Amino acid sequence: MPIHEGHDKAAKRLLRDANMMADALRLCLPAALLDEIDLDSLGFLPAEHVDAELRRRRGDLLWTLRRRSGGAVLIPVEAQSTPDRNMAARMMTLTGMSYEGIAAGLEDPDGRLPAVLPVVLYTGLRPWTPARDLAELVEPLPALLPYIAGPRYLLLDVRALAGDDLPQRNRMSVLVRLETARSPEVLLETLREALAWLGDDALAPVFVNWVSEVLMPLRFPEADRTPIEDLQEGVTMLAERAKEWTEQWFAEGLREGLEQGQREMAIRQARLRFGDAVVVRLSPLLDRITDPSTLAAVGDWVVECRDGAELLARAEGAVGSGNAPAGL
Repeated sequence: MPIHEGHDKAAKRLLRDANMMADALRLCLPAALLDEIDLDSLGFLPAEHVDAELRRRRGDLLWTLRRRSGGAVLIPVEAQSTPDRNMAARMMTLTGMSYEGIAAGLEDPDGRLPAVLPVVLYTGLRPWTPARDLAELVEPLPALLPYIAGPRYLLLDVRALAGDDLPQRNRMSVLVRLETARSPEVLLETLREALAWLGDDALAPVFVNWVSEVLMPLRFPEADRTPIEDLQEGVTMLAERAKEWTEQWFAEGLREGLEQGQREMAIRQARLRFGDAVVVRLSPLLDRITDPSTLAAVGDWVVECRDGAELLARAEGAVGSGNAPAGL
């Protein structure tokens, strides 16, 4: 299984926990909305409410909760470790299939369907640039705007959340701190602090395995990915390896930081010169370019190209040639 798929699968394990999902909503929803919903009522949509097509999708999560004034809220959830420019369309499809499968048990007395809150948890390193709703991807025709379907989704971007004043004793805060730890030592200290207050919470072993099976292999593909059964033994094992990882972690972080800085600069330059429509197509191409000299060359291309089409053609050529700098 590719690492990013394992990352997404592990994130879904975390989001299958009602306490984790509730803490994520507490962290990201406005207070006015939190006052209207009952987080203690969070639960998976029963199987009889979900149609066969939705169940065939790859592990998508579907939660419901009650509104304090009556009625329900439907929460389809996706976990992503890489940007997906089609996410707005995917969430529209997931929401539609969720509604199709709803039985009378979730309708209000007047027969109306529940409100919907699509959620995307993003754990990737690169900035999330895909559109938040379908209208941003569609050719603007003012008269047709009312007919463009698709809800705007709530993006839980762990790296964007890291800049906030995170609450203590919040499971989503733990995930953010683990994902954005600057060194193995900080990572392990964050894990120890979380385990101290989680106690026998069902998420305690999930967080330990998140570190050993997901975060470590992402940085160090040769790391042991054997699931950890004993929490104390697992933390001790991770601590023993921390010193070995520190030097490599630092070197990898410098390289990734340089590459990411080059991507962000190219995107800013392209947006200023050619607009958002070109950036939407350019961003996933840059995600596939890992050669530092090619990334550096993209900034020159933005200045040299006559229009966005030429810039996109050069970027596509670089991807197709294995990231080798184009002959200019």
